[in-house]
Amino acid sequence: MKLHKVIIIPGLGDDLTKLKWVTKHWPKYGLEPVLHNIQWRSGDKHFRPKLEKLLNTIDDLAIDGNKISLLGTSAGGSAVVNAFCLRKNKIHKVVNVCGRLRKGSGVYPTLDFASRSSLAFKESVLLCEENQKTISNRDSKRIFTLRPLYDETVPISTTTILGARNDQIFSIGHVFSIVLSMTFLSRKLTNFLRD
Repeated sequence: MKLHKVIIIPGLGDDLTKLKWVTKHWPKYGLEPVLHNIQWRSGDKHFRPKLEKLLNTIDDLAIDGNKISLLGTSAGGSAVVNAFCLRKNKIHKVVNVCGRLRKGSGVYPTLDFASRSSLAFKESVLLCEENQKTISNRDSKRIFTLRPLYDETVPISTTTILGARNDQIFSIGHVFSIVLSMTFLSRKLTNFLRD
């Protein structure tokens, strides 16, 4: 039996170890985590080459007819939405956990401040904002965003997509909310991905 492959993109810290640990129980739900390191602060400083590597991973996994979904945490959120917009025919679902999906206006931290250590992240967010114009009403039903009540790192007004399932969890703080979403509240994610 083929498992539903979920490509998971971490935030700016590129911490795959923690993501591997919090998703180790997912195969019992029929979901196979595939951790993909964008290398936000290393390698090529621009986002396009990093996006191309992600698209190649999607294409390689799709060869065998696998069901593929994408999940991004923090900075990974914009990356998975960008990939979805370019591979809509190969992607089943997309999940954004506490990730910035647009620049935002009058928000803090500003995108310039948030991306001071990664030009690739800034480029990803700006591209994501542009790519959202290509998301149809039907496409948006395949997208799920999760955000806390308050996030000191990512302005919550920048985390949603019009027409998508945009949920808020009863939590405060960026890292804590990601951990909570991926552990104790992970059924929200796994149920959406499996549906």
